[in-house]
Amino acid sequence: MKEVQHISNVDNFLVVDDKLYFSNGKEVIDEKGHSILNSPLSLQFLNYKEPYFYIPDIYGNTYLIMEKETRFLKDIFIKKVISDSFLLVSKDKKTAILNIINNEFHYILNSRIFKFLEWKEKLFFKNKNTIQGIEIYTGQFLWEFPLSSLGKGKDYNTDEEFDYEVEQFVGIYNNILWVYIERGGFIGLDIQTGELKHRILGIPKGNLLGKVDSYVDSEEFYIFYRAKFILDEKKGIIIGLIADRFFEIDLNKEKITPMLYGMWDKMEKMNLKKYGVSGNTSLQEDLLYFYNDKELQFGILDINTKEIIYVS
Repeated sequence: MKEVQHISNVDNFLVVDDKLYFSNGKEVIDEKGHSILNSPLSLQFLNYKEPYFYIPDIYGNTYLIMEKETRFLKDIFIKKVISDSFLLVSKDKKTAILNIINNEFHYILNSRIFKFLEWKEKLFFKNKNTIQGIEIYTGQFLWEFPLSSLGKGKDYNTDEEFDYEVEQFVGIYNNILWVYIERGGFIGLDIQTGELKHRILGIPKGNLLGKVDSYVDSEEFYIFYRAKFILDEKKGIIIGLIADRFFEIDLNKEKITPMLYGMWDKMEKMNLKKYGVSGNTSLQEDLLYFYNDKELQFGILDINTKEIIYVS
């Protein structure tokens, strides 16, 4: 890899169709230096879902950049672009569907949602101490899964009990909704009924390949850490990288058993400080891009060979 362009004063950036867009605080600029948007208020992160860019400001308004116009959506926070005509939004502390053709709102929930997954006209989300499913356009209730049914977790240091919380909706594969539970591994729920089909608390000790540092693990298994887990729908696997641990769960097997690949030696060989590998990753084809926020290093891991092929 080589540097082809250096851009200063960048708060946020986004690559769409091999084109670079970046923000310097109140302005969005393309790679040729053309201004796309100017805002009187500081902008947050850039988002793109075909066919729209959408950028929230610090006060909960959103700019929606369309092909022929840019709309300022006051007091509206876009959660997801569902289609060319419909957006999932937060407004008035509620969750709604916005029809951008006729500018009509249809409220589907009387509360805001923060952790959710939209899939084929269905919406799965965390609501207090439950996971719920609804029809996205009508708000029709489908099912509810109480997190309390998982029992209580126990802190490995203090033995103090705690309630399980949803950390991430990972994705859907073979009609199973996969959810990462904070300090509680993974659960797999039937998307039609909400029935618990799978529960994976950790990685069996015999399923470690390579070397990892000594963390606070269970006596029975290695625990999952707060990585950004990614579902590779083509391969049918869930992967995640944090510190010196690369997790892989093959969802195609009759008995789903997770694997842990230790990256300790490989990271030392590449002079990569493992504790800075934060878990924020991006998957492109078979390459997992990761970032070391302590050493400001960028790296690439081949998920097939489990080899680190590049470190900046």
